[in-house]
Amino acid sequence: MLKFCSLFSGSTGNCLFVESENSKILIDAGGSAKKITSAL
Repeated sequence: MLKFCSLFSGSTGNCLFVESENSKILIDAGGSAKKITSAL
């Protein structure tokens, strides 16, 4: 089963976390490392 979590979305960037039984993927488009770390 796949799980999706939108960490943030806006004019400054978007970030999505996707998780399956075997993998975890972070998809980032423009977010800063500080913003992503605090969202996780």
